[in-house]
Amino acid sequence: MKPTLNNILIERIPGSKETESGIILKSTLDQDKGKVLAIGPDVTEVNVEDTVFLNWNAATKVEGELYITPIDEVIFIY
Repeated sequence: MKPTLNNILIERIPGSKETESGIILKSTLDQDKGKVLAIGPDVTEVNVEDTVFLNWNAATKVEGELYITPIDEVIFIY
């Protein structure tokens, strides 16, 4: 898949939902992150393989854990 214009393709990395001892948490501060798999030609802010935090409500699910979103929805880069 190759994003167009200012879009990026991201693989979602789920946040930790279970403690080391095996207790499953209903809510957690460790939010889902995303790994950049591909970038459109107009994107200069991130690179492939960067880990990002973004507005997941603005992302469009492509398949499985793959999402596409405009670069403007990235909040910060790890």
